Order: sequence, then structure tokens, then C-alpha cells
Amino acid sequence: MQTRYNQIESLGLSAYPHIYDSLFNYDEFQKYQSLENGEKKKNIFFKGVGRIMLKREASKKLYFYKLIIDGNDVQICSNLGDYQTDGKQILKDSEEFIWNKNVSLGDIVGFNGFIGKTDKGELTVFTIEGKILAPCLHIIPKEHFGVSDPEIRYNQRYLDLFLSKDIRNIFKTRSKIIKTMRDIFDEEGFMEVETPILANSYGGANAKPFKTYLNDLKQDMYLRIAPELYLKQLIIGGFNKVFEIGKQFRNESLDLTHNVEFTSVETYWSPADYNNMLFLCEKLISEIVFKIFGKYTVSYTYNNKELELNFTPPFKRVDILSELQRKTGYKFTNLESEETRLELISLCEKFEVKFPPPYTTPRILDKLIGEFIEVDCIQPTFLMHHPIIMSPLAKPHREDSNLSERFELFVLTKEIANAYTELNSPFIQKQNFIKQMKDKTGGDEEAQIPDDDFVKALEYGLPPTGGLGIGIDRLVMFLTNQQNIREVLLFNIRNNKN
Repeated sequence: MQTRYNQIESLGLSAYPHIYDSLFNYDEFQKYQSLENGEKKKNIFFKGVGRIMLKREASKKLYFYKLIIDGNDVQICSNLGDYQTDGKQILKDSEEFIWNKNVSLGDIVGFNGFIGKTDKGELTVFTIEGKILAPCLHIIPKEHFGVSDPEIRYNQRYLDLFLSKDIRNIFKTRSKIIKTMRDIFDEEGFMEVETPILANSYGGANAKPFKTYLNDLKQDMYLRIAPELYLKQLIIGGFNKVFEIGKQFRNESLDLTHNVEFTSVETYWSPADYNNMLFLCEKLISEIVFKIFGKYTVSYTYNNKELELNFTPPFKRVDILSELQRKTGYKFTNLESEETRLELISLCEKFEVKFPPPYTTPRILDKLIGEFIEVDCIQPTFLMHHPIIMSPLAKPHREDSNLSERFELFVLTKEIANAYTELNSPFIQKQNFIKQMKDKTGGDEEAQIPDDDFVKALEYGLPPTGGLGIGIDRLVMFLTNQQNIREVLLFNIRNNKN
């Protein structure tokens, strides 16, 4: 590495100059695709900075380079004849000659030149200036082959990105998805907000948190598992439509569709209920698909077969307990009794539904839903009306208090959205927290803990409110045909053992 650096410096070039003004605009560059083959516009200049991914020496005086500029491929051509001044040949000790002879794959370079097309029709910047701005001191694989080792790809993501246009396009699409989501919220009159990531307590979902310690105050703190309780306090405070896009943290398993740090959007709307949130969820996802892809369908490889996901609204709706009863033959009633819990354990044994303890009723129901209903949710499907015992923050159904006004959206058997009419009775909410605490002391680490501050906020009055959360990482997976969540995260958790 030091040798390469010394070589550049010995040639009278600076290996790391301070600045190189770049005015390059890729969209402006593409406007000249209409030029004829071989046509050049010597009065129209482009100046830019990029990484060399391909170097081809066509002759002693003619070099072609493929650069990556802001994720886009751009060809430049260095014809030493274009460097001539007053008819004199370029000198072998000139910077231009030295530059072309000494740049290597991976180098960051600056260039200035005029626009044109080669005789074969490739849009090109024909340079009159070239400079090394930062040499690449490692041998990099050729772009065509890329990096095959997944651990290198995830741990050296910069290498993966500049070697693979397909990988870069995943994250361009991710950016478009989030931007389109923000645009739709803005059009609908929602205000974007920020709430604490580090807090004294955790809540808003059934999950195990990350715990830390605040030295100055000498107290335990938690990374949030959801922003829900704070966002509802903003509704109490007088905002009618709010949303937050941000990171959540859950100290749980890592697998193909789960990461302990993930991005979600949560939104709250008053006055509204779960019916309003269902149509908002449908609108958000279907419009994101249509605005980015120009149609409501996307292709996805599932179980080694290509299928077409159809996000044309309305999405399919399934009533959970009715479907469970149809598939198991068991009538789900009196779900808060110990007798029912034991019957549900027997039901699991009958159908060989296995999972580790604790065997609380909410966990058993969750496993049964996964076994009998979620597995059939390939196309976008709303699962409706969860038992209220599974939904401590949701309002009981107005026609059946054993159910909740809640839905989840599933795609390819995985949940990507969760919503409900928000529980706004401080009395019921406090009772639900107590029930959750009972499950927690019984061994359920994912059960929620009481949040007295939230209950106190409810005592000031939460108006009729609908809430919705969408997992952005999974949504990006399904819209970019990725089977592993790590493929849609720029940087992943590293295993120190590796």
C-alpha cells in the first residue's frame, strides 16, 4: 500500500488533494443520449468525480474508463490528442500522460471534458483533464464477478456497493419507498415528528428490550421497541395527524426476516378508528408500489418460483377466529379462563404445534394463527379482529368485547403492518398492563410492563384515535425481490466471533 502511495507522490502528483470542484449532474448528462454516433459537443463540458471500475487501453494515446458517479455508471475517454496545445504533442512527463499510465481500478479520480458519443454510440465525456483524488490501495475484484462471500459483502458494504449496480439499485429503491411514503403522508395532512429512542421504560409492543444504564442519573434506560406511547401522547396534546419514521430495537432473534434494529413508520390519526387506518394502510402501500413501478404488481421469487404480488386495492380480509374455528374445529370462547388455556394447549398437541414455554393464552393463540392462517397469506391479506387478550393497547370491538378492533397486514406469510382503534380508557388500560405484568412474571419476556406516565396521559383524555405501524425493511424486501432482510440494510450487525 505504501509503495503505491510513494509511486504516485514520486511522479509529482498529490495522492490526496484537498478538493476537486465537481458540477456533474447525471440527469443532465443523460439528456445527450439523443446525440448521433460519433457526434461531439466540444462546447458543452462536464466536470465530475468518480471511482474507476474499468480501464481499457485502446492505444498508446487512447484510454476508456468506466466510472461510478453517485451510484451511476459513466464512461469517460481520455484521448491524449485532446490535450494538445498549439499543435504540440503531449509530453511524456506531463500530468495528463502520467495520470493515464498510473491510475488503477478502484481509484477515485476527477475529470473535466466535453460531451459526445463514441463511434459505437456510447455516451461519453471526452476528457481534457484528469486527476487522482484518492488511490485505491487494495486489489479489487472485477465488477462482473463482485464479492461472493456474504460476510465480506455485509461487513464491507462499501465494497459491495461500488462493485454491484444491482445492490446499489436496492438502496435507491429503498430511498424512493421512504420518500414516497413521506410524500403521501404530507398530502394527507400528517405532521412528521420525532420521539425519544432512549427512555425510562419501554412499551407499545410485546418484545424484549435492550437495556442500558445512564451514568449521570444512575438509572436504567431502554432502547425503544416502538414509539407508540409517545405518539399517542401527541394526539392527547392536540395534534390530530402525526407520523414517525425511525429505528426500533428488539433484543430478539436474527433470521431472514428479523433484525434486532429495524426501521418502521408509525402513524396516529384522530378522530379515526381501525377502519380509517385500514384504508390508509391500503392507500399507502398500493400507491407506493404504483408510483415507483408504474403498476400495482411486482415479481418475487418465493420457494424458488417466481410469482406476481398484486397490491391492487382492496386487499383480501380474513376474520381470525372464524378462520381458526373453520380449520381446527374448535370454538374459541371464554379466552381469559384457565380452562380455555389448557384446552388450547391440548389443541396444539393435537395438531403438533410446538413452541417453547411459557404457555400463556396470547402466545398459544399467536402460534395457532401462525400455523393455520398466516401460512396461507401470500398475497396482501388483512387478518382482522384479534382476540382482545392479544391486544393490550387496542380498543375492544364495539360489537363483541372479546375481540379487538385490530388488523395486521400479511404478505408472503409475514406481517408488514399492524393497526387498531386505540384504547383510550385509562381504567381498562391499567387493567391490561396488570394482566401483561402477570404474563411477564410467568416467564413471558415479551409481555409489556406498566407505563404509569402513559396511563396518566390517558386520564387527560385521548380522543377516538386510530394507529398504524408498518415495517419498512420487510416492505423493501418484498418490493425489491430480496429473501434476506440483510440485503436491504446498508449496514448489518457484526458477529464478533467471525
